[in-house]
Amino acid sequence: MPYQQGSAALGVLLVTASLLAPVAPGAAAPELDAMVASIAGQLRQSWNTDPGTARLPWPAIEVLPAGQTPQSACPGAGTATNAAVGVQSPALVCAASGKLLLDRTRLEKAASRHGEWGLAYWVGTGLGTAILSHQGASRRSPAVANLQANCLAGVLIGATGLQPGPQDPPKPDQLVAPANGAYGTAMAEQMGTRSQRSYALLTGLGMTELAGCSDEAMAQLARDQVPDPALLSALATGTDRAAFNTMAVMNRRCRRLPNSPCPRRVPSFTGQK
Repeated sequence: MPYQQGSAALGVLLVTASLLAPVAPGAAAPELDAMVASIAGQLRQSWNTDPGTARLPWPAIEVLPAGQTPQSACPGAGTATNAAVGVQSPALVCAASGKLLLDRTRLEKAASRHGEWGLAYWVGTGLGTAILSHQGASRRSPAVANLQANCLAGVLIGATGLQPGPQDPPKPDQLVAPANGAYGTAMAEQMGTRSQRSYALLTGLGMTELAGCSDEAMAQLARDQVPDPALLSALATGTDRAAFNTMAVMNRRCRRLPNSPCPRRVPSFTGQK
């Protein structure tokens, strides 16, 4: 599907408002602010039309200056409480300001590796975390919370025209590559495993047999208890194994499951603030 521009006129978006053509994987991203503004404009349309987020305030989004990390720019982000919600993430919702802070250096690397799809992933997961921040107290583990943010990113992205740019030769892991490489294996306890994050993103996009992004569904995923374990296993094998073949998944459209419309919707959470 060709690239579709969204509205970049975001009064609260603290990035450049001009729109540029998407950056292909492997290219430099000198105009990162404009790319983020374009992607955020499309995701904001998803946010505004989804019943689960339409009444929630859209967070201000700030791409930080080079060399500044979200953790250093957010008062209190180094505390134990914030450490559990992704202290090493390039996309951090700062509780003190309510802003979604983005790490410029790490987003430039994501754009170089994955094109605008890499940026869409990180902005989307940041927005997923913002959605979760509007809930009441939750007992979900850090891993479940991060998987849920990945799933919610898939929901928001799935309602836009955003998708990976064409590659020659095609790479079967292209759709899930940003989620797979988001964190190292040592971070699995906090952020979920590579295959779980990839599966969560696909779930939000409507491409798995798991119906949605609810607390229960993501807790099941964190235990590797999913209705299509073969897919989860394939996602775990990595790009260098012949068994890793998600091309069939990439060619799917949103799967219609009971009580799960296409595109997927943000679930109704209990105990919202």
